[in-house]
Amino acid sequence: MSKLIYTPKALDDLQGIKAYVSRQFGKDKAKACVKEITSTARQLEMFPEEGLRLEDLIEYSTDYHYLVVKPNYVFYRVEGNAVKVIRILNEKQDFLQILFGISSISEAEEDYWGD
Repeated sequence: MSKLIYTPKALDDLQGIKAYVSRQFGKDKAKACVKEITSTARQLEMFPEEGLRLEDLIEYSTDYHYLVVKPNYVFYRVEGNAVKVIRILNEKQDFLQILFGISSISEAEEDYWGD
């Protein structure tokens, strides 16, 4: 069984999600949302390779995996006997920028959209 570890940023993400959902939909919904995320992540203790490989989604080589817990993504890495949850991000966030400091919009797209 792998040990599940949350980085400080992932814990901050959980707190942010809880606060946002609580403001928008109430405390009960916020608790349920956080419970769903943490329960899903806890499955990684038994099945660390359960998530999808991020490098299959993007054109960059990475050892990150992710789980989908709509509308959020749990990004993690397997490190020996541990599964480290790196970040928990909303689907609307630019995860490439947040995780790797690279833009998900190419220069050609920026020129097209006038950014």
